[in-house]
Amino acid sequence: MALLISLFAIKPLNPVFCIHVEHGLRPADESCTDAEFVRTFCNSNGIKCHVEHIPPGKIEKLSRRKGIGIEAAARFYRHKAFKKEAARLGENTLILTAHTKDDILENTLMRILRGTGPAGLASMPVKRGRLLRPLLSFNRSEIENYLKEKDIIWREDSTNTDVKFLRNKVRNLLIPLLNESFPSWKKGLISMAQTQSLAAEFIATEAEHRIHWESHGGTKARRSQRKEKDNYLSADVCNFFAQPLIIREEAVFQGINTLSSLCALSKSIKRSVVRKFCEGKIKAADLGSVSVKLENGKIMLFAAQKEYFECGISRLISKQGC
Repeated sequence: MALLISLFAIKPLNPVFCIHVEHGLRPADESCTDAEFVRTFCNSNGIKCHVEHIPPGKIEKLSRRKGIGIEAAARFYRHKAFKKEAARLGENTLILTAHTKDDILENTLMRILRGTGPAGLASMPVKRGRLLRPLLSFNRSEIENYLKEKDIIWREDSTNTDVKFLRNKVRNLLIPLLNESFPSWKKGLISMAQTQSLAAEFIATEAEHRIHWESHGGTKARRSQRKEKDNYLSADVCNFFAQPLIIREEAVFQGINTLSSLCALSKSIKRSVVRKFCEGKIKAADLGSVSVKLENGKIMLFAAQKEYFECGISRLISKQGC
């Protein structure tokens, strides 16, 4: 609501469109009412609005089939809807989301608890491709105060207080404890994230320059007629192991990202397994979405699945809806 109001207030030169994704997870009387609330507000203010309804059970089905969480499955369909609508509106269309500084802090804490590398600890960028996050410099409390001052009504997801989910545990249990015992923790975490952004950028650039992946599998049309194992990447094994360990790890993740553009992947990648391979402790590994192995003087990455999901930040919702 704050993002819509701010855009409406500044009267941008380019037209503003709103897309609301109703995930089909919560009870209909809540999730569909939220969707109608957004649609009514947009209609009252001359903003074109599209509500994308995901059929109940579709997200849970993807979650079970791919062994991923409900949050990740919901994010996959949400971003798919965003990109589809942006493509319909034109190649210069930007996708704006209302992530705040609190989302950066919550996301960083979650990744620390789960374990991650420099890129995972890096600060959330304001812009990445078509995606733009104009509210990242504001706290959630500042956003809510702004809405109150403007006498603007908003709606809250009832599942945000359910502490059986990790994000809600971090938000409702861990953060209040940190606020009480370590008053300056937010500044420290933001500073660390900014430093990790610089480190991640340097490591990624070095890995890209030092280790080159060769693509095998032909054109997109030919790939559709090939078996999954025919789509793979390879890199020189001697050059690979001549590089520092962190560069080797980053190169593997870059290879996985490249492979995902050639054929669809799914499931998250365990860094601990990647590290064992990069240390030379194992000669082959099943990483879930891909397999990696040493063969004929090459490091080889093979696709193992046909679908993949995108990473990002979302609020977890767990019940079926309309």
